[in-house]
Amino acid sequence: MTVLEANSAASFMQISTSDANLGHIDHFKQFLYSMQEARRSIVKCILEKVDVPKDLILVLESTLRMLTDSRTVGFQRKMRTQFDTFTLNIKDEIIGLKKDLEILSRYKNGSLEASELETVLANFHPISPEKFVEELDACCSFLVDYVESAQPERENRKPLFITDWDGTMKDYCSQYATNLQPIYSAVCMAGFAQEFTRLAAVLTAGPLRGPGILDLTALPIDGPLLFSGSWGREWWLDNHRVVQDEGISEEGIDALERMKDEMGILLKTGEYSQFALVGSGVQRKVDRLTLGVQTVCGHVPAALSERYQEEVRERMHRVDPYNQILVFDPSTELEVEVVAHSSGSVWNKANGVSRVAEIKGDSLRAPGRVLVCGDTMSDVPMVQQAKHENPGGVMALFVRPSEKIRESVLAVVGDPTRVCFISSPDVFHAAAARLLETKSELD
Repeated sequence: MTVLEANSAASFMQISTSDANLGHIDHFKQFLYSMQEARRSIVKCILEKVDVPKDLILVLESTLRMLTDSRTVGFQRKMRTQFDTFTLNIKDEIIGLKKDLEILSRYKNGSLEASELETVLANFHPISPEKFVEELDACCSFLVDYVESAQPERENRKPLFITDWDGTMKDYCSQYATNLQPIYSAVCMAGFAQEFTRLAAVLTAGPLRGPGILDLTALPIDGPLLFSGSWGREWWLDNHRVVQDEGISEEGIDALERMKDEMGILLKTGEYSQFALVGSGVQRKVDRLTLGVQTVCGHVPAALSERYQEEVRERMHRVDPYNQILVFDPSTELEVEVVAHSSGSVWNKANGVSRVAEIKGDSLRAPGRVLVCGDTMSDVPMVQQAKHENPGGVMALFVRPSEKIRESVLAVVGDPTRVCFISSPDVFHAAAARLLETKSELD
């Protein structure tokens, strides 16, 4: 076992034995983040095709036992803060571990057959195992066309891969702060990016840190995929954070920092303390704060959510009494945003797509295709930007899209053979594994 792997296991054991009931939310998060370090070490072993140390697997097994002990009933677990108690839905955390452990049990001699991965993941498909197989076959055909576009008789250039995260490459979790990527997902994404693309990037609405994508992923953060946050306003490049903050005034940045401090005080108030773990929690992005006001399971009483939002508005007034800098945006049923006024056009993921290629000295333009993956309307601008720069090469894969999103994506791409719709991120991961295995056999 390497020093990194030993430290992951030792750190986990120290945390897990310090408070066995994991009742306090801060300890619970620290416990899961330590477990995620073990996951990253396991991913490293698999990518290097070496055996996974048993101690690291024991970390995952111990985590699963603790998450499913008598204090968890029907995926609901009572948690406490310094001021209050509330219930967390930890289904995603539990299911992710169950998948990982079942898949690791089939991992032998430094490899895992794609058929073994498919067997495990099919049973977790949101519709049925049969639907999983149907979607997997269609997704594989779609991705074969994508990767074969690099052959000499076609574009003769490896394509680009730009993807959203939550809901697209990773199932949604009731609370963003513990929305941890499983091992199998990281391995499949890394292999796909390295073998079949010239540039691969994750472009997410969430931040890089605090927690953000770099805290939650099991992928190597300086590996084959680039990571971005804040719709592509911040990037992790060469082991440091690069920020695109043009259009945001110094007053706006200062107001956001003061508003974040106000939120820290508010979350120490009894009944509002649970909002640190409700959905997005409190996310500081480059040009805004995103605040979770409801979970995907609807756990928060509507009256409490309304009171919390009123408290947020009150604190905005303290920071910006003349309403000149900050804007309150009730963006969805699950979260609201406090946005700093910016000059010029509103930044969205289309800007982020263009920026990633620019940063790496590349282009969305032909030759070479561009695959954009997403799941919501906020991802459609990425497809539009790719279509604008590469009309004949844009491809789109969307996960569980609404009928409106399906129609929008099809209308933008203009060719149904370059569009794929699936019901779960697992379908993409299994398809990537199958393509990687086929390439290995051909080599």
